Amino acid sequence: MSIRRVNHAVLSVSDLEASTMFYRDVLGLELVAILPAQGDWKEMRFFRASGESTNHHDVGIIANATLPLPGRGQPSVPGLFHVAFEVGTIEELESMGQRLKEANAFIDCVEQPMHLSVYGRDPDGLSLEVVWRVPNVDWSYEDLWRRPLDFDAVKDRWGGTLTTGSAAGEPA
Repeated sequence: MSIRRVNHAVLSVSDLEASTMFYRDVLGLELVAILPAQGDWKEMRFFRASGESTNHHDVGIIANATLPLPGRGQPSVPGLFHVAFEVGTIEELESMGQRLKEANAFIDCVEQPMHLSVYGRDPDGLSLEVVWRVPNVDWSYEDLWRRPLDFDAVKDRWGGTLTTGSAAGEPA
């Protein structure tokens, strides 16, 4: 028996309303459930990929964060480095980058041998990555690199609407 995939992540946040708006309105996740505060447990909210996920929830948030995160590139305590979300096409990835820019949450766009990435931060500064999976036949395990993402160049290579990853029915 082995672990098959990551099922969900629960994030500690400082402002439940600001984080709800970010994960729902900027990332487009569907708010599917709210667990009211109970005793020492703060209220939790649960989200999933709208229409795509087979999970009860993919991301949960709980307003129990009390310390600010260090700035980018600064030393941090052990913990979560980032959460990655997947889109189906390069056009969707480019659109997500624009949404992050409009929300003043954008960090960078990067091309890597296994996926194309747009990086951002949520209202608490938690790092997130949105990826489009490069077709499996083009993956590399030996020659790993990171370079700036040129959307025009990758759309010339694969087309803007090629569906990959879980959107194409590939296993997680």
